[in-house]
Amino acid sequence: MAWIGDKEWYEPGGTGLHAGPTLYWLATVIAALIAVFAVADFFISWGQDAPIVRVVAFVAAAAVWLVGRICRALLP
Repeated sequence: MAWIGDKEWYEPGGTGLHAGPTLYWLATVIAALIAVFAVADFFISWGQDAPIVRVVAFVAAAAVWLVGRICRALLP
C-alpha cells in the first residue's frame, strides 16, 4: 500500500495493528451481525402472524460490543 510504509508495521511506535482496536472492531461487526439476524427473525416471524422480539439476541449483541469496548480500553 502506498500510504503505509513497511517499516511502520514493525516499529513499536508505528501505526500497525493493535490488539485493542482490532478486537473492538471485530466485536462491533459480530454484534451488528447478531442484531441484523435478530431483526430479520422478527420480520420473518411477523410474516407468519406471530411477531417475536428476541430480546436475548439484542442483550447478547450488547454484551459482545461491550466486551470489545473493554478490550479497546484496556489493551494497547
